Amino acid sequence: MELHLLLFALLVIFTGSFIQGVLGYGVALFSAPLLFLINPAFVPVPLIIIGGVLPLLVFWSNRQALVRRDLLFAYPGSLFGVILAALLVGLLSAEAWQVVFALLILLAVGLSLRALHFQPSSSVIFAGSFGAGLMGTLTGVGGPPLGLAYQNAHPFRVRASLSAIFIPTSIFSLLALSVAGRVQVSDWLLAFSLFPAVFLGFWLSRRLGARIPVALFRYLTLGIASLAAVYTLIAGLFF
Repeated sequence: MELHLLLFALLVIFTGSFIQGVLGYGVALFSAPLLFLINPAFVPVPLIIIGGVLPLLVFWSNRQALVRRDLLFAYPGSLFGVILAALLVGLLSAEAWQVVFALLILLAVGLSLRALHFQPSSSVIFAGSFGAGLMGTLTGVGGPPLGLAYQNAHPFRVRASLSAIFIPTSIFSLLALSVAGRVQVSDWLLAFSLFPAVFLGFWLSRRLGARIPVALFRYLTLGIASLAAVYTLIAGLFF
C-alpha cells in the first residue's frame, strides 16, 4: 500500500476512534465507507478486530458506570445474533443485507424522535445486542442497534455497557468468520498497522468527551445511527 493511502487510513481510524470514545460506538460506521475506498481489504475483518480492541480501552476508562445486570441480557443476545448471521450469510447478498438493516435503523430512529423513547430495559438491551451481533457479522457495522437501545442512558453508562458488549461480540464475529474461512493473516497485519491511530483517537476522546452536555448526547447518538443507516442504504443500492 502506498504511504499516502496508509496515512489517510490512519486519519480515518483516528477520527472514528475519537467518536467511539465519546459516544461508546462509531468507529466502524464512520470508518467503513472511507476505508473501503482506500483499500477494500480493510473491511470487514480488520475493522472487526479494531472493534474489539478499542472497546477494551473505552470500557476500562468508564468501568465504574457499568451496570452488570445489562450483560446478562446483552451477551446471549449478541451470541444469538452472531449465530443467526452465520446461518444467513449466504442467503442474501451483502448489498441486500445492507438495505434491510438500513431501513430498520431508519425506522427505529424515526420512532425514537416522534413517539417512542427507548429505555435500556432487559428486553431492549437483548434486542439491541441481538441486532448488533447480527448486523455486525453480516456488514461489519454493529453499533447502531445498541446505540438506539441505550439512547436515553447516561453517557458513562453507555460507554461502559456498549464497550463490555462489543468486546465479546467482536470475538464471536471473528470466530464465525474464521469458521467460514474469511479471516486471513493479512487481516491481522492490516489491523495492527492502524492501532497507533486507535490509541491516539481514544486518548483525545478522554480529554474532550466529558465536555459534551448530557442533553446533547441522545441526539448525537441518533444522528450517528442515522448516518450509518443512510450510508448502508446507499452502499447496498448503488455499490
